[in-house]
Amino acid sequence: MRMKKWLLAALALIMTFTLAACTSGGNGAPSAANNDGGSGNRGSSTGSSNVGSGSGGWNGTKYDPPIVLTTVKGLDQNAAVFKEGETIEDNVHTRLIKERLGIEIKYNWIVTNTNDGYKNKLRLELSSGGEMPDVVVYRGDMETVNLLIDSGQFMAVDELLEQYAGEEYKKGLELDPTIWYPITRDGKKMALPILDYAYNGDQALWIREDWLRKLNLKAPTTLEEMEAVMDAFVNQDPDGNGVKDTIGLAAGFKNGFNNWMTDIGFVFGAFGTMPGQWNMTEDGTLMFGSIDPRAKDALLTLNRWLERGYIHQDSALKDEVGGSEFFTKGQAGMMVGPNWIPDWPLPDLKRNVPEAEFKAYPLPAGPTGLIGSNGGNPPVNGYIFINKNSKHPEAILHYYNWFFDNMANPEPGSEFENGFAEGYDYAILPDGSITSDVAGHRELFPGNVDDQIVNPIYYTLTYEGARIPTLYAEAMVKLANGHPPETPYEKSLASYRTKENINAMKVIMDQKDIRMKNYYTGPLTETMQSKNELLSKMVNETYTKIVYGQAPIEEFDTMVQNWLNSGGETITQEVNDWYNSVK
Repeated sequence: MRMKKWLLAALALIMTFTLAACTSGGNGAPSAANNDGGSGNRGSSTGSSNVGSGSGGWNGTKYDPPIVLTTVKGLDQNAAVFKEGETIEDNVHTRLIKERLGIEIKYNWIVTNTNDGYKNKLRLELSSGGEMPDVVVYRGDMETVNLLIDSGQFMAVDELLEQYAGEEYKKGLELDPTIWYPITRDGKKMALPILDYAYNGDQALWIREDWLRKLNLKAPTTLEEMEAVMDAFVNQDPDGNGVKDTIGLAAGFKNGFNNWMTDIGFVFGAFGTMPGQWNMTEDGTLMFGSIDPRAKDALLTLNRWLERGYIHQDSALKDEVGGSEFFTKGQAGMMVGPNWIPDWPLPDLKRNVPEAEFKAYPLPAGPTGLIGSNGGNPPVNGYIFINKNSKHPEAILHYYNWFFDNMANPEPGSEFENGFAEGYDYAILPDGSITSDVAGHRELFPGNVDDQIVNPIYYTLTYEGARIPTLYAEAMVKLANGHPPETPYEKSLASYRTKENINAMKVIMDQKDIRMKNYYTGPLTETMQSKNELLSKMVNETYTKIVYGQAPIEEFDTMVQNWLNSGGETITQEVNDWYNSVK
């Protein structure tokens, strides 16, 4: 997504999944949860099966006569941009789908998705016993996902998948069996996952390259080397202003110690654990990483860093975005974040310090050679729920297959190689080149309001059409290795992804085996519902006190025992019971 405001509302990574992509065209900032990895409207050419639906009117390519598919919609910032005279109910997307697939999309209700408007409306409808439409899509908190499943209004999708899912969709689903864990009930799959780009939330260590060069330093490969570099960044005036006002690492752990940006979870990973999530132990059981004894070494390390000024004294007051400002204001020399941060928020660094240079490096190893970071979670960013009373429950799969076939990765010369629709998200100049510059070529974008690009891919029922999970990372690594772009998708990436962004994806993929997955993605257990807030507060307060030197390290052991006695032991059993039921 292009805008910071939307980014803040979209992200919640802990115990969910890396949520959400952004737009192409190079005129906005992508998010961790919803970064489009390329051009959201770039299509696919790999063939999906067109299995007929028998007497339902599907002739192999479309419904004839057309059918009506009902749904509901929360309009976010990107989906609310239209040409003059068009609405979410009548636009180039709805007309195209009716023409190509014989599916007429009807909305039972539409809300502006600010302040959780869509989630709140869905919950209100569910609590009042409101009748659901043919299809409900949802991207966000797992509590609402579970409410949708538990409402009893939606069907298991196992048979639909077997009969109607296209080849590309099935391939994406097979990448990670844990894709199904959050939505499996009694062995049945209760929703269709909306696939997203894999590895897009995994993180690297970003360093001020100009500071390294000025102080004649090399990028660190271990925590020990990292401390030496941070010490130089703090004490050797890398910004050259004659004032001791720099820090080593931008960090923000107001929301915990395992975050989607300005993360310090890698320090814990260097000692073999990851806080704030359920990790796999050697005996095959799940353990809450925050109570792992190995976390003590990480806490002592962070305490040392804070005492020496390597991280800012206000880090505990900053969330991920606030923590990033230590870097973007030119104060910090390092920051941990995903591949896409050169699009946002790092342009702020260039505005504040025009001569600044930054580059992504691998995360450092701990004293025994361990390297660990959060990530590696299933490439899912939302779910599709199908009403058990729908007359055409297979229709949404024909729809999704069509986007995989036509817009996820188009062949050169294909209809959608340049975008969704000419005059909307792209235009062809007289010399045959492609532009998305509305302000510079208003005559080629008739009806676009306020010189905004209109990207109809965001009108789709699946948020961004269709995404092949491995496509973005593979294409970025190809470009990073110096190979010329060949497909329309690769050319799109090469046209607007920065060199720093492209190289960062290669760094991340070279370290893909270090990612520590959160193995619990199920609903809140019975004990979690009443104890989670208490237990989370217990952990975060103890961690923060130890890091700030307000409590001795022995306080960790006391916290662990209190955590277990206050419901944590029961939760651990519930989590493992769930895991054994779905694995």
